[in-house]
Amino acid sequence: MYALVRFANIAAGSQFSTPDLHGHVAEALGVPIDHYTLGSLRYDLSKLRAKGLVQKVERTRRYRLTQQGYSICVVLLKLFDRIYAPLTAGLLQSAPGDTKLQQQKRTQLDRLYQRVADDLESLFAKVGLKIAA
Repeated sequence: MYALVRFANIAAGSQFSTPDLHGHVAEALGVPIDHYTLGSLRYDLSKLRAKGLVQKVERTRRYRLTQQGYSICVVLLKLFDRIYAPLTAGLLQSAPGDTKLQQQKRTQLDRLYQRVADDLESLFAKVGLKIAA
């Protein structure tokens, strides 16, 4: 998603080709470029196209984000940067019994985080995206 909403793509008329994104996507995934092939990127883009988040520019080998795709990318990136990334450290080291705590015994931060997670699931369901397990 970072690669899709890069300002370089916006400056290029909101269009991009797979070679434009390839290195940036591999870097964002944390894999060597030879382990994430152009074919893999094209497959991933086909999934985004099927969801209506990316569209192919006619008679070219270029793509563009749809308005809905851009909005969803920006929302997810903001949620990741402002909520998920800062909370990850605490969640990865949480006590095993935390999930069994009654709602009223959870901290306000835990309740707010759960509400965000529930609302995200609802948003994904309405948009038609499945949440990865």
